Amino acid sequence: MTTRAVPPADTAFFPLDEQLQLPPTALLPHAHQSLVRLGTHLPFGQAAKEVQALLGIRISEASVRRCTLQAGQIAEAIQSEQAHPEAARPRFPLPAAPVVEQMAMGSDGGMVPLRGGIWGEVKMAVFAQVNPSTAKTEQHSYFARLADASIFADLASAEVTRRGIAQARQVCAIQDGAEWLQGFVDGHRHDAVRILDFAHAAHYLGQVAEQGQQQGYHVPARWLNVVLHELKHAGPERIMRHLQWWKRARPLPAVTDALRYFGKRLAQMNYPQFQAQGWPIGSGMVESANKVVMQARLKGAGMHWEPGNVNPMLALRGEMCNERWEESWQYQQRWRNDHHHGQRQQRSLQRRARCAQELRALILHICLRLPSSTFAPQPSSRKGRTEGQKRWGRQTFSHRMLQDGSAKK
Repeated sequence: MTTRAVPPADTAFFPLDEQLQLPPTALLPHAHQSLVRLGTHLPFGQAAKEVQALLGIRISEASVRRCTLQAGQIAEAIQSEQAHPEAARPRFPLPAAPVVEQMAMGSDGGMVPLRGGIWGEVKMAVFAQVNPSTAKTEQHSYFARLADASIFADLASAEVTRRGIAQARQVCAIQDGAEWLQGFVDGHRHDAVRILDFAHAAHYLGQVAEQGQQQGYHVPARWLNVVLHELKHAGPERIMRHLQWWKRARPLPAVTDALRYFGKRLAQMNYPQFQAQGWPIGSGMVESANKVVMQARLKGAGMHWEPGNVNPMLALRGEMCNERWEESWQYQQRWRNDHHHGQRQQRSLQRRARCAQELRALILHICLRLPSSTFAPQPSSRKGRTEGQKRWGRQTFSHRMLQDGSAKK
């Protein structure tokens, strides 16, 4: 009696799984989605406890981590595909961008702890609609990645397109003046009104006051408030002349740094004009984005992340904070179905190739076991006189000649 080998469990397929959209886990769809949502909000160990408390499902911390990061990898792949819509009909299309009068965009970087005691810079972009009557931003959306500046700018193009930055009539870019931020603005909206974050400018002036006091110079208690009021309501001209006087009378490294930094960004410090146009002058939306999207989940006590796990978690955090979780989850289901369908097709092709190879081997095996005479060429049956007729001189007659009676007797 012969036994057949049973295929591995991961190669089996039950058609009802696809029809019911069951995840590749032991959980039902609602439990699976709830687990991933909790893993996106909370540390994995705490999320496992919440799953047991809310759903009555006992699951390990490792399982929560695995399911959450797998969902994050799919979300990251979908967002990357949306940033490069090469197909005429993309699988995950972006909705039509609205036309808005004024939009604001901001970018910044934040550090996240990685394994090995090192830190990585997570780049953050935030987009918002501007209310010109109050100069405040609303309807914020975020995009974050652990990547260098060029790759980040490329991947963020999907969110830029979705928020209609190119279609907006006016756009301002509020930032701290770093060089890579200028390149980000150039690539997506080169004509944007560029505004140096007022808090960043105040930081340089605060360092001047602090170093002056440390060196024993007389710095009035209200000096910083006065110069900041002057900068906000009158512009940077008088502040620059005042810093030049400081450089001559009280040479300090902070004064030199402020002059060099402000000198390259005077056009971005025209705060009275920006406020008159209804633009915000502070990058509070970027600072809050770093806290809400990245720090709230990735900078907990004792956390150290593998570099490959940062972007999947940031992809999930972005969808959660952008209030697009349901849309993202539907796209993830479609991605899983397409991926499983492609795997089944690949396994089918592999089985066909394997069967063809086994058939060829079987035929070769049979041929080698047969005697060589089996494959010897057989004499061909040719028409005409046989060997006996040739030997005895008999003559052959055709059927027509016999009927005509013309054959010799």
